[in-house]
Amino acid sequence: MATARTTAEDFDDEFLTCPVCKEVYKDPKLLPCFHTFCQKCMEGLANNSGGTRFNCPVCRSDVKLASPAFAGGVDKLKSNFYINKLLDFRKLRQSKTSQVLCQMCESRIQAAAVCGDCVKMLCNNCVSAHRNTKELQNHSIITLYDLENPTMRSRYARQIHCPKHTDQRMTFYCEPCATMVCIACTVDDHRPGRNHDPKELEKVAPKYRDSIKSQMRKTQAVVSQIKQKVEILDKELTATAENCDQVEREVLRHYDELINKLQQEKQEMITKIHKTKKDRKDELIQEIEDVNRELDKTNEGLAFCQDILDRDNNTELLFLRQQMEERIRQLALQQKGNRNLEGRTKVTFQPSSLSQVSGGSLSVFAGFSIDVQQPAVESLPCSVTVPTNKADLTGGDVAPQIEVTSPQGKTTLIQTTAHTSPPLAAGKGQTSRVSRVWGGEWRPQESGKHTLGVCMGGNKDLGSLTVDVGSNNPVLRFGQKGSQQGQFDYPIDVAVRGDRLYVADTYNQRVQVFDLSGKFCSPFSVNPGPVGLVVQTDGTIVVKSGKEVKKFSPSGKLLHKFPLGEYCTEPYGLAVQRDGRVVVTDIDQDSIFLFEADGTLVKQVGGWGQGEGQFNWPSFVCVDKEDNIIVADRDNNHVQVFDKDLNFKHKFGQYGRQPQDMFGPTGVSADSRGNIVLANIGGKTKGIKHSRKLHVFRADGTWVATISSDGDNLNRPHGLAVTEDGHVFVADFQDNCIRKYRYM
Repeated sequence: MATARTTAEDFDDEFLTCPVCKEVYKDPKLLPCFHTFCQKCMEGLANNSGGTRFNCPVCRSDVKLASPAFAGGVDKLKSNFYINKLLDFRKLRQSKTSQVLCQMCESRIQAAAVCGDCVKMLCNNCVSAHRNTKELQNHSIITLYDLENPTMRSRYARQIHCPKHTDQRMTFYCEPCATMVCIACTVDDHRPGRNHDPKELEKVAPKYRDSIKSQMRKTQAVVSQIKQKVEILDKELTATAENCDQVEREVLRHYDELINKLQQEKQEMITKIHKTKKDRKDELIQEIEDVNRELDKTNEGLAFCQDILDRDNNTELLFLRQQMEERIRQLALQQKGNRNLEGRTKVTFQPSSLSQVSGGSLSVFAGFSIDVQQPAVESLPCSVTVPTNKADLTGGDVAPQIEVTSPQGKTTLIQTTAHTSPPLAAGKGQTSRVSRVWGGEWRPQESGKHTLGVCMGGNKDLGSLTVDVGSNNPVLRFGQKGSQQGQFDYPIDVAVRGDRLYVADTYNQRVQVFDLSGKFCSPFSVNPGPVGLVVQTDGTIVVKSGKEVKKFSPSGKLLHKFPLGEYCTEPYGLAVQRDGRVVVTDIDQDSIFLFEADGTLVKQVGGWGQGEGQFNWPSFVCVDKEDNIIVADRDNNHVQVFDKDLNFKHKFGQYGRQPQDMFGPTGVSADSRGNIVLANIGGKTKGIKHSRKLHVFRADGTWVATISSDGDNLNRPHGLAVTEDGHVFVADFQDNCIRKYRYM
């Protein structure tokens, strides 16, 4: 890979040769992993793998194209700025010894310069024409003479021109769109306003330069962790060899005295030791190679980003900014934790007396390793695998278990099941090895350092791993008190439909619409201010406004409304079934009402109490995929479930201090998987503070997880809504904001 430190003497095939075709680059394109190949070479790789994805030939990273190769998917990849620059220098240098003609005029005169704007070789006459023509004076040109000057070489760069206004350089960066634009685009498609904010590259580049530097500093920590892994593996490799060599000497001394009687047994023992030594050596060498590959990929990514920063080219920096940040984030997340590798294979020998027929016994510690497949986060599921390549462990029906010890010393067991795993590939001069993998799901219920240990058949300490579990903090927070777009005054409920989030901004008397990344889209007025909020499959927005149910079009036009005052004294929460029937809670009458879509009363259930179908401040309500009605019974500290016709089915939950216990359940939402997500408003009782938290239950009321973040804590969580990708939005009316958590 060519770097920013390459000198003029280095413009040779070593730096400018494609690793695939072994020829000088043609249309070099940059992959997300920062490796460069010819465009045609990438198209060939993509077509051979189905057209839309392939593996990088250097680091084997998965590359997914935005569109098939035949439809220009490879062409949409970023061009390699620096390789193109070196190719220009190479062609210019070749003009000394070969016939390289001017590409600008038809004079057939020898080229003596190259233009980074025109991307053409120029003769001296065309260079003069550039410098004497007003429209061409600011083009980036380097002459053959300038090529020997390091300062002039560093100033030259290929320029990026606007695809729409082809005569204009892209000298502005629109942050909301995350794209470079030209000055003409700032007037046309990216005029400053609510959705666009174009700024000159020189003004915005320092911010992203600092952002990339910050991310690089975090990724640097991965390098030291990988190096530590290598050191541990090297130490284990040496210890295994020394241990086995020592035991072999003991065996030889012992069996020399029994050479005539036990020659066959001795040879079997030696063979077993050699096999153990060889198998473990192969394992450790393979692990060292794998870890070194991780180290190389990480260092390569950091070096590439450092080179971009060192070159101080704002255009190049912002052109590659998103790709650089994404790659750095990927590298920073690859660490899985440091395994306890020392002593995984321990060989011992116990000689018997010479009077015995058998000369002794050899025992080999059968070790496992543990892998956690993704960063472990409190309340979220992660996959745990237990691989081994010990042939004597691959038979039978006994599966290993994983004993988890929490930071508080509490232990739990994870059951595993066997995964299909082929024999490990044999290297040169090796035989294939039997491999087997077991797997299970772990959902840690608290943050901090956990110890995972393998047990099997009454044996413990067969392998261990320490995992630092992170807190399930919000992945997104937006909003603050105010009346401007994206600000809130008492946001009390939310709803999700497709790629849109709807917020009941109660005291601002409106509903605000956002995309799922928190970007403001549009508002519409609701007077009195909305409380309950539902969006139907056809996009109709239904709200509880004062003592009325109102239905709005997706654009915010009032379509229909019906009064609640004849039946309800203090209506609150709202839900809508698939056939349009409306469910309303009444916190004053402690009741639930079911209405037809036109407002005709179908049924009323409730009254104050703790029995089935009785309530104490029923707050929010939702319906699941079967139209079952799920009610958060706040002051009874439980949830009640009814069928679609408001007949009682079951209830679950209780007051308490355990993670699964409730305190003031308010918001409730059900996802398509059958999970029920619940917001607890929390508080203080008898001097005991109860945290504001989210609960996840199965449809039958079985507790799954509790979300209570360490950072950016919930204050007064109220309405919530789930997304199809396992996230939940929570309205916090005390903080006047919306938070988004991952719950699956």
